[in-house]
Amino acid sequence: MPEALPETALPETPGAAAQLVERYLRALAAQEWDSVRACLSPSVVRHGPFGDDFEGLEDYMGFLRRTMPALPGYEMDIDRVTELADGRVLVELRETVEIDGEPLVTDECLLFALDDRIGRVSIYIRRPPVRPRPVS
Repeated sequence: MPEALPETALPETPGAAAQLVERYLRALAAQEWDSVRACLSPSVVRHGPFGDDFEGLEDYMGFLRRTMPALPGYEMDIDRVTELADGRVLVELRETVEIDGEPLVTDECLLFALDDRIGRVSIYIRRPPVRPRPVS
């Protein structure tokens, strides 16, 4: 009888990469750090939207553990998870935090590269349009 794959191992079946990414995102939103860690490669690289990049599992996990609990009213809504032909996974989602008691919603796209676990996370944020200043 073949040995069962651990929950984080990426079997070579269609949709497996997308399932791993979705498991990671749900664990991240719930701040289930052991589950987050299990989804990530030891050499994970995170490219943030503001040049806030992290290399290596410990560096990235430290960032997440510091940042996520500090976000008041945090919510993540996953709109779409798409596994691309080359094995990467594209995720469209919305993150909400409270600023001065009001929700601030940020639309994002995340691109994941995987081997047997998540090896790279690249985050892209949709910015609101810049409104021209009134001429005085």
